[in-house]
Amino acid sequence: MLPADDGGSTTRSTRLRRYGPLALIVVLLLAVGAVVVVGGGGDDGDDEASEETGSGGFDWKSPGDAEPGAPAPTGAMPATYAEAEEDGSVGDHEWPDTCDTESGRVELPSVSAVPCVPAFDGDNGGATAPGVTAESIKVVYYSPEQSADMASLLGAMGANDTAEQRNATLQTYIDIFTSVTEQYGREIEMVPFAATGQADDVVASQADATDVLAMEPFAVLGGPALDRGAFAQELAEAGVLCFGCTGAALPEAMALEMAPYVWSALPSPDQILDLLATWVNAQVSASDSVADHAGGDLQGRPSKLGVIHFEQDPPVFESTEAERRDMADVALIESYVLDLPTLPAKAAELIAQFKAEGITSITFLGDPFMPIYLTRAATEADYFPEWVFTGTALTDTNVFGRQYDPEQMVHAAGISQLAAPVDQDLQEYVRLYRWYAGDSAPALPPAENQYAVVAPNAAWLAAGIHMAGPELTAETFARGLFRLPPVGGGPATPQVSYGNWGNFAEMDYQAIDDGVEIWWDPDVEVEDERGVMGQGAWRRSNGGERFTATETPSPNAFEDPDSAVTVIDTLSEDDLPPDYPPPPGSPAAG
Repeated sequence: MLPADDGGSTTRSTRLRRYGPLALIVVLLLAVGAVVVVGGGGDDGDDEASEETGSGGFDWKSPGDAEPGAPAPTGAMPATYAEAEEDGSVGDHEWPDTCDTESGRVELPSVSAVPCVPAFDGDNGGATAPGVTAESIKVVYYSPEQSADMASLLGAMGANDTAEQRNATLQTYIDIFTSVTEQYGREIEMVPFAATGQADDVVASQADATDVLAMEPFAVLGGPALDRGAFAQELAEAGVLCFGCTGAALPEAMALEMAPYVWSALPSPDQILDLLATWVNAQVSASDSVADHAGGDLQGRPSKLGVIHFEQDPPVFESTEAERRDMADVALIESYVLDLPTLPAKAAELIAQFKAEGITSITFLGDPFMPIYLTRAATEADYFPEWVFTGTALTDTNVFGRQYDPEQMVHAAGISQLAAPVDQDLQEYVRLYRWYAGDSAPALPPAENQYAVVAPNAAWLAAGIHMAGPELTAETFARGLFRLPPVGGGPATPQVSYGNWGNFAEMDYQAIDDGVEIWWDPDVEVEDERGVMGQGAWRRSNGGERFTATETPSPNAFEDPDSAVTVIDTLSEDDLPPDYPPPPGSPAAG
């Protein structure tokens, strides 16, 4: 998954050319993701960014020989309640009223609540970093420019929110998360910033980054989606943290060049392929390499595997042709370019090729539109292979699954990194909003369609400040997040961690660690992610049980519909949050 060596140039412009523009898929993903999310190296090592930053020569890129776990606190970073229990120093600290001393976590009704740290009283060091004073932490919230076409599309899908609504929603969630976490005498000052150009305008992106840096923020939330990572690189080179500032997954090598400044809620392409390799190997072992779930004359044949993937620059799935042959023997690998007018013809060409080669199982890694044409072409060719979907670009949603040819989808299974859909009343960010805002508030936050996209920004920000301690810098913030133990892992709550917890080979700056086996049920009738009732849905095997890349899943596709979940209406024990009263000072508390 590493891009080709560029001759060792270390200039920003050369690096940007090397990584190139992101594909159109990201634009489409933004349009659809607003609905789906909220509805229910070849590197030569001559990097500008230093591999070692901060005290102690900490390597922000690789765990090296370090054992998985939390790095020790340094300087004024706080110990957690669990650490104090372990070393017998609980009585030496004063713990805040928002600490649940039984669980050792703050009193937030969430399975992802952060650990308690001692109550702070004293000198916080004042201006410990750019954007930080004794009283405040300046954070810029980037609002992308929305084209008329995008606004029209989102409006037609009933998924649009205004910038003002998103700003108000972010402030609400900042209030929620900081109400129970330690901020060391500082308040977050959220400053909106409106983009001056389209998402793929690199010149405008760099100019925006210059303007943002002139505001001297501690961190930036959001960024342009198609700017080749230019915006994020400007921030990283200035030592400014950002979350979700690349808009889409970048190659891990590029993200690590910007460590420890660039973070994301979504798994990287490398991490998706790690999960896929784990699942494919388990499938092969369980099925003795027979295409049991293919149709027609392919059913029961010895498995002959093929891969179809979209390619772009940066080359997100390049490693499927090299590093990832450890998944299984792959007989045929072909790629396509995401050019919408040419997709039908390219799909027909690929299907003819895969049929002629006798491929029994097709693994797909790409956008959510190409499978429309691939599955249609396969049915027209009387070709019914097994389809392996990998969770890329919302292909694992019911919204898109229902667009694919139903005669092919009866043979479809794979993995997803998404949480199992749940009734809106049970959704994490809806529950937290209502818990804090109270019964007299509107039922949903101001950004009714995109609150689940906005809220993770606030959760990341509050957690990093909480764990950094009073001497807040980008390095203590990052190290603090690395110290958070993994949380979640239930059917409705993906496991989230950062740093080195043994899930991946490199330092992890992406939140989601795990996935779940999925398979298509053509008969079930449920609501899709937009709340639209219809027939056909992805089921999650084994009650939605999730697995990491270091665990061995139990393949069970198509085998037990009664234990495979579609939309969850009752939270499992793993997803059930504790019950706490709203915090003092909140609207709900009066």
